[in-house]
Amino acid sequence: MVWLVCAGMIGAVGWAATSCLRDPVEQARRLTEAEATRLAEVRTTNQEAGPVAMRLALPDSLGGGGLEGHIDWRRHLVHAGADIEGSDATLVQAVPGLIASHTGDADPESGEVPDRGWTVRRMAAAEDPASVPPAQAATDIVLSALMALGSPQPADSGYLREKGVWLREAAVDGATVDVVRAPFLLQPDVPTGDADAASETAAVPEAVFWVDRESRLRRVQIDPGGHGLATVDFLLARSDTPEITPVDVLGGATGDPRELTDEEVARLAGLRAANSGRTAEVSLELPVSDDRVIRAEGYLDWRASLVYLAVDAPGEENDGLLFVLPTGAATLRQPVNGLPPSPPPTEGWTAQRWDDRIESGEAGDLDTLMYKLLVMGSAQNGPVEEVPDSARWLREDTRGGTTVDVYEFPLAGDPETEPGAAPYRYWVGRDDGLLHRIELRTTGLGMAHLDLTSKEVAPVTIPYGIVTALSS
Repeated sequence: MVWLVCAGMIGAVGWAATSCLRDPVEQARRLTEAEATRLAEVRTTNQEAGPVAMRLALPDSLGGGGLEGHIDWRRHLVHAGADIEGSDATLVQAVPGLIASHTGDADPESGEVPDRGWTVRRMAAAEDPASVPPAQAATDIVLSALMALGSPQPADSGYLREKGVWLREAAVDGATVDVVRAPFLLQPDVPTGDADAASETAAVPEAVFWVDRESRLRRVQIDPGGHGLATVDFLLARSDTPEITPVDVLGGATGDPRELTDEEVARLAGLRAANSGRTAEVSLELPVSDDRVIRAEGYLDWRASLVYLAVDAPGEENDGLLFVLPTGAATLRQPVNGLPPSPPPTEGWTAQRWDDRIESGEAGDLDTLMYKLLVMGSAQNGPVEEVPDSARWLREDTRGGTTVDVYEFPLAGDPETEPGAAPYRYWVGRDDGLLHRIELRTTGLGMAHLDLTSKEVAPVTIPYGIVTALSS
């Protein structure tokens, strides 16, 4: 599906006409069979290469600058330092369709990834390319195109030989390369005899590929949006390329779904009972729109079935306090800074029962995440039969020095999905059997995460107005 996401994004934003890549002094000729085969195999050599150092230089018409970091075609992931006109980001990560940005001090060469402070947006704002500065839109086009250049299957060499043009021989980092202008194949192999497929590929944009004798891509040049050539160099001589992992908001480390062991089934069956007498500090990050994130801190008390948070929302006027109870939620608009005040204010709260909030259409990702959190604590141990057969172990990870297993196990009301694509993930301590994190797959904006740190929390007195409003 990677090429579908990338092709859709490129189609929405635009790519310069092929004439922009044509040099009148080129001594062009058709590709030989060997040249077309090497170009077609670029996708497979990229896929097998592991992380590769890369440098993107944007054209001067877009302010120059660009990105420098790494691309991993196996994971369709880019991690790079950024210097892009119109953007404050100093570090970016990209996967097909989404780009995450960070404005702090971080060294992209080290492979160290900040835990906090990321925002995420859809590439080129997907439905409205004009909503981002031109240099950002052009960068999005280039990144989407690059991520589509890795595949377990080669491109159609016959099609490339028919449509491609050999321009000249050159050298990059001491390696002899063929410089070739050819269609930027984003789709799977297209048989040259298929008239309908050929028609569909007629509008495929072109790029200039610099390919060595071992089918390794050394450089690629494209003209995103008619602004002039953007050049991406792949620094294959560098051997210090670190393994890169997507940041949490882009889904984190790759999982390998498998069925649960009997021990894991028993652990999940006992999860609610293990949590039931627990109190914890809570922190969460929830993407709600392009480059806008809700962040919150506060307390969870499963003994009293309540969550009490200070919510830092986009726009200071939207900041405030939040109580979440089994029957509903209550909010109070006020400035926040860190953890919520204790005791909580007694006046000014607006309360709403869950059924009213759902019927009004006001319920969103934050509501569902809070409700899911509350139901993960129960005084009764569930039977193993309640753990659905569709539950899957995804991977091992760590949280706060604790080894955790990351699971997905659909509960009542969750949709059926393919393994690894469930709306929720649960991080459960391997030794303590406690819940350490919940992740929520948002609608089109990556992953939200809510972290729990076990801590003795003093009982929180729920304001009387909230109690009466939610019990009536």
